[in-house]
Parts: sequence; structure tokens; C-alpha cells
Amino acid sequence: MNIIYYNVFFLLQLYVEIAAEECVNKEELILKKWLYKFQKKFARSLENDISYNMMQRMIKENSEVVVIDVRTKDEFGYNHLRGAINIPLQDICEEKVRRYVRNKLCVIIVYCEYGGRSKKAMNKLKKMGYENVYNLDGGIENI
Repeated sequence: MNIIYYNVFFLLQLYVEIAAEECVNKEELILKKWLYKFQKKFARSLENDISYNMMQRMIKENSEVVVIDVRTKDEFGYNHLRGAINIPLQDICEEKVRRYVRNKLCVIIVYCEYGGRSKKAMNKLKKMGYENVYNLDGGIENI
């Protein structure tokens, strides 16, 4: 999945560079600005998506990695990754996260079924000040 993202990202970069050379009218300038913003946001999100293999390596190398399943309690009860804790997306708040993660520099890996909810959870955690938050690319279905 990441290969597709990188290819799209590369094409966008190329297009932005070409558009930057020849901005003739207002519409092209608006498009250029939009592409630039999208490019920055897209690059940031890719930096924090990790594969299952990368997650396993991170856990092996660092005993303080916290894995959070952001699916519902029922989904978590049906299946989950060994060692993961369950904090559903709608319940993520400073108080609940602090029960498991005392240090804001601690590595946190979030996942859900396909990766959408965990991406939102990752952004919430970053806004709370947690600096090392990663999203399991494709969720538990991608394993």
C-alpha cells in the first residue's frame, strides 16, 4: 500500500514543480497552492504509517512501546493483537491515555480494522502532545 502512496506522492511533486514554473492565471495559482498544501499533508501522514513488520521490530527493540486498538470493545473482544490495549476512538482523551502512557515521548502504535479510525486517533494523540505516534498501515486486516 505504501508503494502506491509514494508513487502518487512522486507524481504530485512532479506536477507541483511543473506548475510552479508556469503559473499564468489565477486558477493555476490556486491549483498550485492546493497541491502544495496537499503534498505537505500527504508527506506528513506517510511518515507515521508503518507496516506490521516494522511494528514488530519496534516492539522487539523497545519494551516500552504501547499498542492501542482504537476499535470498539466488541471488535477488540473478537480479535486483537497480543499485548494491545483497547481505547475506542471516541474514548481517546488525555485521562484514559495517561493510564497507559505516562511519558509523552513513549512510542505509541495505533490500529483499527482498516486504518481510518487509527489515523484519526493518531492525529488526536499528536494534538495531545504525544510525539512518537505511529499508525499501522492498512489496520489489522492488512496483516
